[in-house]
Amino acid sequence: MRELVLGFIQGLTEFLPVSSSGHLAIIQNFYQGLDDTDVLFDILLHVGTLFVVFLYYRREIMALIRTALLWIVSGSVQSTCLLDQEAAHEIAMNRKMILLIIVGTIPTGLIGVTLRSIIKDSFSSLPLVASCLLITGIKLYLADTFGISSGRKAISYKDALIIGTVQGIAVFPGISRSGSTISTGILLGIDRTVAARFSFLLSIPAILGAVVLHSQNLLMLAQTPNFRLYLLGTLVAFLTGYAAITTLITLVVKRKLTWFSIYCWILGGGILIYSFLK
Repeated sequence: MRELVLGFIQGLTEFLPVSSSGHLAIIQNFYQGLDDTDVLFDILLHVGTLFVVFLYYRREIMALIRTALLWIVSGSVQSTCLLDQEAAHEIAMNRKMILLIIVGTIPTGLIGVTLRSIIKDSFSSLPLVASCLLITGIKLYLADTFGISSGRKAISYKDALIIGTVQGIAVFPGISRSGSTISTGILLGIDRTVAARFSFLLSIPAILGAVVLHSQNLLMLAQTPNFRLYLLGTLVAFLTGYAAITTLITLVVKRKLTWFSIYCWILGGGILIYSFLK
């Protein structure tokens, strides 16, 4: 039963900007602690929501894959001369997006590897989780208050580096990855829809990296008695995640992030008070 609840919460909160890891950390603390299996299950749940990104942005992702393969085979930009102007422009834009994702992934990876042991310990600290939720609320409020409704469509390499750094910091439970990266993009002057799309495309290598780092341990997880429940929880995360990502894109465009900031403040404040009174 716990696995299904965690899967539902993961799918819902991975895309809604309220920190999936923060909610999972809170629930796992109420379930009397966190062990290595819980951390691995958290990663498995992220795999479920990763498939949501693949499905929702399947056209963009397939275009990036085709461009990457063409880039590898051709080895140069000159091959685009054989294409019509529209196709050549699309390939050029896709190549830039690939480079932007690489640039954004570098700081994310460096931060994740450097703070790996600290991150694991942070899941058991309710005051830290609560404080991070309060910070997430502030970020979302600033994005809606000071961010413009329709910004620039182009993302610079500097933007990608900043957003990637923010994504790296968002590994701490309570800091929403989607909320932090989208709000940062908006505050940098990027169009809201473009900022959301880049945020989720940037999440792909980050999640895949975490899976690779824990691949051996994930194989051990497959041998545990509850593995079928873990898979069922992952399926629940996928189903609820698809509904959540559709909702989030709509709310981002309509400047409704403040709704989530209020939620983060209430939850963060409540957990902070509880952690000091218990």
